[in-house]
Amino acid sequence: MESKYYIEYLNTKNGEKTVKINDYFLHSKYNPSKEASEFADKNFKPERLQLIYGYGAGHFVKAIQKKAKNGEKIIVIEPILSIVDELKDLIVISASSEAAIREKLDENITLTDNINVIISPNYDKIDNYIYSQVLNAINKKMHSDFVAESTHRFFNKQWPENYLLNLQYILKDQSILKLKEKYSAPVVIASGGPSLTKQLDNLKLYRNNIILIAAGSTVNTLLHNNIQPDYVITVDGSEANFNHFKDIKNIDSKIIYTLYNHHLIRPVFSNEGYYFTANSTMDRHLQKFIEEPVPFLSGGTSVANYAYSLATYITTGPISIIGQDLAFTNNKTHADFNKNSRQLEEISESEKIFIQIDGYYGEKVLSDYVFMTMKESFEKLYKTLGENRIVFNCTEGGALIKGMKNMPFVEFLNKYAINSIATDRVDNPNVSFAQNLKKMLPELEKEKENYVQLKKLFKKSLDLLKSNNSKTNFSNDILRKLDENDEKIQKFSERTVLEISFQTININVLKYFKPTKNESSIDAYTRIYKQNKMLYSEMLEATKETEIHLEKLIGLLKKERI
Repeated sequence: MESKYYIEYLNTKNGEKTVKINDYFLHSKYNPSKEASEFADKNFKPERLQLIYGYGAGHFVKAIQKKAKNGEKIIVIEPILSIVDELKDLIVISASSEAAIREKLDENITLTDNINVIISPNYDKIDNYIYSQVLNAINKKMHSDFVAESTHRFFNKQWPENYLLNLQYILKDQSILKLKEKYSAPVVIASGGPSLTKQLDNLKLYRNNIILIAAGSTVNTLLHNNIQPDYVITVDGSEANFNHFKDIKNIDSKIIYTLYNHHLIRPVFSNEGYYFTANSTMDRHLQKFIEEPVPFLSGGTSVANYAYSLATYITTGPISIIGQDLAFTNNKTHADFNKNSRQLEEISESEKIFIQIDGYYGEKVLSDYVFMTMKESFEKLYKTLGENRIVFNCTEGGALIKGMKNMPFVEFLNKYAINSIATDRVDNPNVSFAQNLKKMLPELEKEKENYVQLKKLFKKSLDLLKSNNSKTNFSNDILRKLDENDEKIQKFSERTVLEISFQTININVLKYFKPTKNESSIDAYTRIYKQNKMLYSEMLEATKETEIHLEKLIGLLKKERI
């Protein structure tokens, strides 16, 4: 990389080193350390991850390190120079492409990290292309994490209700373990992008020669065109997702769902259903009711990501993806007769944050950060699940899914969908409802007692916070009692479904109560007080709400027993 640039290491007036690249000095010619100290004073933000573009001779980075007194993580992106210094507690990214930089950022940045982006002087001028690659990688990472965090927040209050009330269905349904490598036939995943419409005639023509998976709301477009999928996969716990299904009548498809899916969707399907887990945190809770492990499917921000994982799980044969535009093909959001379908001009101004990305045919296409996050999930899944499989993107429009081969849908059908496989669709569930019910009810009754104990502990901890007399620090006695309560809270919560709710609350508490510059002892105490008050208050409310859903489930199961 260095041969591409004219690089000079020069001595400065005070005897330190500076670097000059293509006529741009990266540090002062007179006193780099002084300049770096002033730069750090201006740009460093405490209690944040410091993401620095440009190492140079190291003066700015070392000055930032001196200010990181609270163990702030520091990541340096340096794609131009070779760093020879021995660097302690520093993560260095030497990649120069957007994809490679993004991969390293994903490895080293979590949702709890508040990011402080620092651009070292003149690094924005040395190489415009690499600078744009770095900025794109950072920008997309931050948008992706924002989408993920928003999703966590949005579903945090919904998922306990959905999870608990879906437990009634697993008494009769089976996990997707029943479907593991059941087929060697071709599987087609139908997603709801605008390009799906042009594939419908071929889908009808070859319907009996494929296993068809509908990704979520795509089922409405298929049913409107008299196409019954074999399986409909659904993962979304929102009311909006339920609205896609509530008017469906006489559907012959089998449902495949996560336990966080909206709990009123399962009754829409009269055939047997299959469930899986998309969050390993709840495995311990599920094992109370189910003897065999529940399969985990990797996914992303779209149900289509899970549909792809499902396809690789149920077949050893070829896989085709259609309708996966991930872009506004023909200025539309979705295929016709999808309830989400809108023209581009119908999108509200607040939603219009568009980007140009590489298209299926090598052109640039109009997309947004939500679609981009879904696309990135596909690319990651393909690396882990698809590289040794026969998988084709047969969308014939929209965005390019990197790594996945493109193929016209009719060519895929002519090559792989040769024989009828209608007789391969028979499933024979063998579930003992009465036996499962007998096992589940006592466990749920025991769980109720844990909620009672948790509510008491949260109230005690809130009372302890109020009882502290000082305005600058907590007494040792109060700290000791809070620690004791926290240990008990951990013990009781592990026996319930509250773990994920508490994880999301913890993310908010860790992320949004950071120290400020020159914080006084009074300010620090106030911040920590509010942080802990929020923690215990929100956990208490989550416990109360989840307890209501648990009692509802117990009531439903008792009626089933009668």
